[in-house]
Amino acid sequence: MEKKETSRVKVLRFDPVRHPSSFFQEYEIPFEKENTILDALYTIYRTLDGTLAFRGSCFAGGWCNVCTVKMNGKALLPCKQFMEKEMTIEPLPGYPVLKDLIVDYSVRRNEGLNDESDSGE
Repeated sequence: MEKKETSRVKVLRFDPVRHPSSFFQEYEIPFEKENTILDALYTIYRTLDGTLAFRGSCFAGGWCNVCTVKMNGKALLPCKQFMEKEMTIEPLPGYPVLKDLIVDYSVRRNEGLNDESDSGE
């Protein structure tokens, strides 16, 4: 029997009620090259950890940007990017974290983000 490929996913977790300090939690899920990072997060949520908090509503539309995260050091839309065998997923920098990968978009912090990247040019 052929062993299925897996993906190792490290997620930066934060829950101000249960865990006031952030920490990385690691998951192992089946690697499906046609699945997006958002699909991977839903796999974790549905099969391994129903407490994982993240945003995702458009499913490959990419028009709302609410699911934006930092994956392997790069900000991206997980609904539009395919999963990888090794992923480290963190909340989008520059915004306060409400829980896990959910940030408060109403408050903007200046944590290493330059104004040029926000100008749309």
